[in-house]
Amino acid sequence: MEINIFLLCYNESALLPNTIHHYKKNLPSCKITIYDNESTDNSVEIANQLSCNVISWNSNNIQDDYRFAHIKNNVWKDILSGWIIIADMDEWLCITEDELCEEEKNGTTIINTQGIDIIGESKILDLTDVDLHSINKYVYNPLESKKICFLRNSIIDMNYDHGAHKCNPIGDIKYSTKIYYNKHMSYMGLPFIINKMIIRYERTELMRQSNMCIHYSNNIEKITDEYNALLDRAQLLD
Repeated sequence: MEINIFLLCYNESALLPNTIHHYKKNLPSCKITIYDNESTDNSVEIANQLSCNVISWNSNNIQDDYRFAHIKNNVWKDILSGWIIIADMDEWLCITEDELCEEEKNGTTIINTQGIDIIGESKILDLTDVDLHSINKYVYNPLESKKICFLRNSIIDMNYDHGAHKCNPIGDIKYSTKIYYNKHMSYMGLPFIINKMIIRYERTELMRQSNMCIHYSNNIEKITDEYNALLDRAQLLD
């Protein structure tokens, strides 16, 4: 089966090997391309070691959601067949190769997802004190119910908006009847989410001036309260 996965990356050394493991375990035929926004950590080295194709792009050290949307809407267009997954590094679509094969037999061209925030309790930045793949606490997050997996044979355009939370696909469209989890692996622990939020807050000043990326914060107390609230109301996956 032909499966091409495109992942956006900026300083994702903690998540990257886990994300690659998730997709290679569930979709062993996949080819993974990392679109790296000139990471300053060892993300590129890790990606190369894991046999990913790495493409570097520059945004002058800012998070540019317009560029993100352009990348997500265009990087796959040279591919003419097979399944496409295009996601952020912290998005783990939970679907297997057998399930994709069955969906294709059923005529599905776009996979329906249910977004969930996975809530981890790591105490360190590199997340090596927990097994990310066994965390079973979650909170529903409809913003992560993204259409990030589609059949290229049938889809001409996806027309993702900023953040790819919404899209306007063009082509032979048939959504899957079954709904698959899209795990948002962002709240892996308090130190991790504080560090992530502060860095992204610093990189999104221009976006926030346009009323985008406003969920990022550099207020540690606020970030801590939000994390603890999610942890308190988390449910357990079956």
